[in-house]
Amino acid sequence: MKKLIFIGLMAALVVTGSVFAYAFTTATATIAVNVIQSDFANVSVNTSYSPPTVFGRYTGTWPTGTLFNVMPYVGTENYTGDLIVTVYLVNAGQLIRYYHHFNMSLDFQDSTGATAHIQSENQTLTLQNAAVLFDWQYGTGTPPYHVEVTGGSYRLHPWRPGGSAQPQIWCEITQR
Repeated sequence: MKKLIFIGLMAALVVTGSVFAYAFTTATATIAVNVIQSDFANVSVNTSYSPPTVFGRYTGTWPTGTLFNVMPYVGTENYTGDLIVTVYLVNAGQLIRYYHHFNMSLDFQDSTGATAHIQSENQTLTLQNAAVLFDWQYGTGTPPYHVEVTGGSYRLHPWRPGGSAQPQIWCEITQR
């Protein structure tokens, strides 16, 4: 009699356990997601800016001009918050092998050429300081905005190895 009860309990466990396992492995959940427009600025590279071609023991200055165009409005909606515009020298580690010094003076300006950030001073991008930021408050200046090269200089090492020595510059826009 005890054996029959034990066998009956084991059979019940096998049946209910397999149903539980089946339900567990095939369970699904649906999560509703609302997509909100996450862009608050459009950034584009200004293709008219042409950096100098460097070679040998070359020493020179950076030509002035627009690196990036920034528009803090998306679609028909205006973004009414403040922004941080960060400009990075992406390949500083590689450039150290080529450049003895690298100084690029940058400014964040509006469409009239006026400085449009809180710091009100140019920021210097160097091999040792490979990121600069501009703090823009909503309502400052007239759009569109630009990251401008306003000067700077460079000099290559006399023993420069072969390969590319062109800087790679990245612009990132985040909410403040």
